[in-house]
Amino acid sequence: MDGMAKEEMQRFLDREAEKGSTEYEALKALADILGIQFPELEQKAE
Repeated sequence: MDGMAKEEMQRFLDREAEKGSTEYEALKALADILGIQFPELEQKAE
């Protein structure tokens, strides 16, 4: 399988957290690296 191993993904997310990225930003960046489409999230009106 081409792509990142579990440990590489964890290191990437750890670095993103250290940079101050939000969870959403970090996961979206990871999805982009993996070449998968991150779904648009629907915001609920309150």
